[in-house]
Amino acid sequence: MRSEGLKMSLVDGRTVAWAEYGVPEGRSVLLFHGGNDSRLAGRLLADAATQANVRLICPDRPGYGGSTFSDGRTFLDWATDVGSFTDQLGISEYGVVGHSGGGPHAIACAYANPERVHSLVTVSSPAPPAAPNRGLHPAFRLMNLLFKSPSLYRPMAKNQLKQMATSPDRWLSVWGRMQPADGELFRQQPEIAAEIVAEMTEGARQGVSGIVREASLYHTDWGFDLRDVPTSSQIWHGRRDRQAALGWSTFLAEELPNASLHIDEHGGHFSTLINNADEILTGIPSGS
Repeated sequence: MRSEGLKMSLVDGRTVAWAEYGVPEGRSVLLFHGGNDSRLAGRLLADAATQANVRLICPDRPGYGGSTFSDGRTFLDWATDVGSFTDQLGISEYGVVGHSGGGPHAIACAYANPERVHSLVTVSSPAPPAAPNRGLHPAFRLMNLLFKSPSLYRPMAKNQLKQMATSPDRWLSVWGRMQPADGELFRQQPEIAAEIVAEMTEGARQGVSGIVREASLYHTDWGFDLRDVPTSSQIWHGRRDRQAALGWSTFLAEELPNASLHIDEHGGHFSTLINNADEILTGIPSGS
């Protein structure tokens, strides 16, 4: 199954766009894309979803792809949106997987809707400001500093998207140098590199306002305490990831009460998600 142009209206009139992959009658899992991505990131896990008998549901967050921008929104606002979204889909229980910037959103859903979110997985996720950030590539360290100031980050976000649109091969080459593990994956499977460019391009279809708003959330108070998240959690991280610090995932695993830490010794930012997709999705139960 592959359905990528789905849309729904929330009670306040905003639109949520989403895609589905895998098995329509399978176990429901929501995949939350990264901070520069879109619902089409689900393509990267489509085959694994089918093998794992999972109905993989991938919504665009506000301002990304086809979803309405929401000024001032928070991580917990996203949890409210997901509650409404899943109500309309008729899904009472589900697992959540958050990749990169989707990680805090997945954790927020587990905190706000513990009776519905039976399993939580983060992959290459940010952590609250108290977490250590050693090991970041200098370019990503600078980017994280700019996240705190939307007026400074906006030009960088626009420039990144312009480079991707005008010279995707060059953009992928630069990314591969900063993220060698991902670069190796792109050279071995160029179709994956093409999918990543396509889904990131879709994410910025409305511009960068959604991206910039979301980036500002990572380094402020998340609005809840990790120790109050009761859900069984898997925290995945690649040892060779230079965009997300290993210390962030270590911090999450220590603070979340029911978490286990999984380190891919050879994984990067995207490759950890892609290369472990089978194990991640197979490990999510069907709920009660």
